[in-house]
Amino acid sequence: MTIKTYFLSEDKTVYLKAYMLDNVDGLPFCEKRPGILILPGGGYEFCSAREGEPVAMHYLAEGYNAFVLIYSCNTRHPAPLLNASYAILKLRQRCEEFGIDPNKLAVWGASAGGHLAACTATMWQDPSIYKALGCKPEDIRPDAAILSYPVISGTTNPHKGSFDVLLGKDATRDELSKLSIENRVTPKTPPIFLWCTANDDCVPAQNSLVMAKACVSNKVPVELHMFDCGPHGLSTCDKVTGWDEAFYLDNCKQWIKMSVDFLAKYLGV
Repeated sequence: MTIKTYFLSEDKTVYLKAYMLDNVDGLPFCEKRPGILILPGGGYEFCSAREGEPVAMHYLAEGYNAFVLIYSCNTRHPAPLLNASYAILKLRQRCEEFGIDPNKLAVWGASAGGHLAACTATMWQDPSIYKALGCKPEDIRPDAAILSYPVISGTTNPHKGSFDVLLGKDATRDELSKLSIENRVTPKTPPIFLWCTANDDCVPAQNSLVMAKACVSNKVPVELHMFDCGPHGLSTCDKVTGWDEAFYLDNCKQWIKMSVDFLAKYLGV
């Protein structure tokens, strides 16, 4: 396996950590593996290490090349979205170097990173984004999105801290609505996989519910799993990410295989 860091900003605060599996002789698919861009959570205040490399390791085990993005934090919208969209653009433009199929590129995000992943899946047609990057809209559209206990809505049971960072504490309801992803879903949104826990007291489960409803209304393929119990920030649901064995972990950690099966269906891997 090759691990490399690619700086995406002059001050080196925005960077992509690439985890690329070695090619195996006799297995031609290795030259063009599916790729997954990982966007850690952290309330847009920091990028959680617990939701970076540990997640990448699970997808690597499934044959993906994985890329963890450390994006701009404590900055207003659209800075984080521009970072994530730029990462998608570069992964596609340099797909041979990264060993990925440019038509099989998914995005994964947790909590606020889930909001960012959902932004990439729904706002790729926004002229303010693709024109700033000097590309076509489809160049920055992910082929699928995996959203773990995501922040979605600024108006329905919001995670106030995330929107305070993105828009400021004095944001109007109209501004909050424009960054509420349930309002940005269209029939061109890529397939969406969601999971959360019913008793999450940080990012309420209603966020996932309104996203699923928006996908259904727009005939976007969507899969939602709501587990009955578990705290916020479960990541990979194991000791590697700081969780001791508990009765809910074996249940919740099913999300990993479920998401892999979902991606296999919609990416054709």
